[in-house]
Amino acid sequence: MLLKFAINDFLEDRQFKNLSKQTISSYSNTLNQFLSYCINEKEVVNVEDITATFLKNYLVFYQQKGNKPSAINHKIRNLKVFFQYLSDEEIVNPTKN
Repeated sequence: MLLKFAINDFLEDRQFKNLSKQTISSYSNTLNQFLSYCINEKEVVNVEDITATFLKNYLVFYQQKGNKPSAINHKIRNLKVFFQYLSDEEIVNPTKN
């Protein structure tokens, strides 16, 4: 599945669950930054190509840009929720391997 479609499905699911606009916006910002990294830095477009190592490399990349630990922890939380959603929907779960 294309990552951009998985992100759209996830955000629609969060809206369906009636989460606040601020929470959805936070997910959207995190996932769009992640999508940009995947496409522009690594040329990865499919969810199936994302591994736990890939996620760690993304977080290191983000950390090296001078972001605070609290911002990185925020990204980790949002990404965990996203990948848990993908796992629950039986799409993929790179953190299980």
